[in-house]
Amino acid sequence: MDETNPLPPFTPAFMAERSGVQTEFYQLVQAAVYHADGLWGEATFDLFAKELGPGSGYLVAAGIEPAIDAVLAMRFDEADVEWLRRHPVFDQVPDRFFESLRHFRFTGEIHAVPEGSVVFPGEPIVRVTAPLPQAGLLETRLIQTIGTASAVATRAARLVDAAGGRACIDFGARRCAGFEAAWHAARAAWIGGFKATTNTLAAATLGIPAWGVMSDSLLAAYEDPAYAYGALCQHFPGLCHVNLPDEDLQDGVRRLHAIRDQVPVVRLDHPDLIAASRALRRSLDRHEMRRTRILGSGRLDPDKVARIVAAGAPVELFGVGDWLIRGPNPAGLSYRIAHMYRGPDSVPVTSHFSAPFPGSKQVVRMADHDLLCLDVEAPTFVGQGGEALLRPVVENGERVRDPEPLRALRERRKAQVARLPAPVRSPRQPALWPVRPSDALVELTMRR
Repeated sequence: MDETNPLPPFTPAFMAERSGVQTEFYQLVQAAVYHADGLWGEATFDLFAKELGPGSGYLVAAGIEPAIDAVLAMRFDEADVEWLRRHPVFDQVPDRFFESLRHFRFTGEIHAVPEGSVVFPGEPIVRVTAPLPQAGLLETRLIQTIGTASAVATRAARLVDAAGGRACIDFGARRCAGFEAAWHAARAAWIGGFKATTNTLAAATLGIPAWGVMSDSLLAAYEDPAYAYGALCQHFPGLCHVNLPDEDLQDGVRRLHAIRDQVPVVRLDHPDLIAASRALRRSLDRHEMRRTRILGSGRLDPDKVARIVAAGAPVELFGVGDWLIRGPNPAGLSYRIAHMYRGPDSVPVTSHFSAPFPGSKQVVRMADHDLLCLDVEAPTFVGQGGEALLRPVVENGERVRDPEPLRALRERRKAQVARLPAPVRSPRQPALWPVRPSDALVELTMRR
C-alpha cells in the first residue's frame, strides 16, 4: 500500500479559533472564585490515567500536540465575556475578573511525554504549571483531546498487534460525533499504526494516505453494476476498490471479470470472514484475479482479527470503524492539583482530593519498571540508566519544542509497544508493568 501523500498539509478552519468558553461551566465559576480570593499563585496539575480498562495493559499517549495548540490559542473574545457577565450566576463577580478574561493568554509551562509513548496508570502524561485560575480552566480541553485520542491510538495499536503485519485502515469517520472528532481520531489511529484513513480532512492536513471503497450508492445510480464498475475504472483507473454483495459473492466476482486487471482490492463485509474470504479467494482465482486483495470488514475487534490471522484466512487488509471509535475505553484520565503556592510558600498538595502523589514529579523509565519520583530527584535516576519521559514543551506561555513529524510519533509507538513484555501486551488479563514511587515521594505522600 502506498504510504505517501503528494500534497502539502494545510490548516483547517476549525483549528484557527479556540474560544475560552469551550470548557465546563463550573470551571469558569472556580476561576472566578480563585480570582476573587486572590489565589493567583502558580499551581501544578497532573493529567494521568487512573486505571486501565479490561484488556488494556498499556495506554498510547496521543492528542498532546493538538491539545497544547488549543491551550496556547485559548482566548475570550468580547462575546464570551459579555455572555458570562450577563449570566445571573456571575451577578456578584467583580469587573476585574471579566477584565482578566479579556486579556487571557496562557503564561505557564507545560511538560509532556512525547506523543506515541506508552504510559501507565498514575504517571503524569502532561504536567501543567501556571497561575491557578489559568491552570484550572484547562481541565476539560486536555481530557477531551488527549483522553479521546489516546483511547483511539491504544485501540489502533491493539488492532495492529492482532493483525500481525496485515494493514489496518481507519473507517471511523462516520462513527464520530462531528468532523473535528473524526480528524483527531484519524490522527490518533495513524499514530497507533493504521495505514490509511477514509477521512479526507485528515489526509489533506496531516499527510495520512487517503483510502476508500466504492459505495453501494454508486452501484444504485447505474442501471447495471457492471456500468458502475466501468465508469469508475474509466475515470479512476487503478482505484477500483469495490464492495462485494455479501448475499451473492460469486455473482459479484463474475461482474468484475471484464475489468479484472483494474481491481486491486475487493471489500468483503461479512460476519464469518474466515469462511467467506476463502470462498471469495477461490472465486477470484478462478476469474483470473489472483492479484486482487481482499479487505475484510464487519464489526471487527482485536479478538476477531487475531482469529482470522491465526486461521490463515486470505484477508490481507482490515477496515475497522466501529470498534476503533466506540470500543471500550482503555483508561479514564484525571486532572488533579499536585503542587501550589499558598501565599508566599510553595507546597506539595496532600489533600484527599489532589493527585495520587503530591509535588512536581517526573517519570523515569528503567529497563524493567517505571519510577515515579520528584522532579528534583530525576537527574539521579537518569544517571543510573533511566530515561526521563516528561519533557518541556511550553515555558512562559511560549513553545520551546517544535512538534515532531507525525511519522516519528508512529515509529515511537511501534518501538515502545514492541519492547513491552508479551504478558503486558496480552489482550486477555494483561500483566501490569511495574510503576514504583521513589522513597522520597512515598514519604511526602504519607503526610496526608
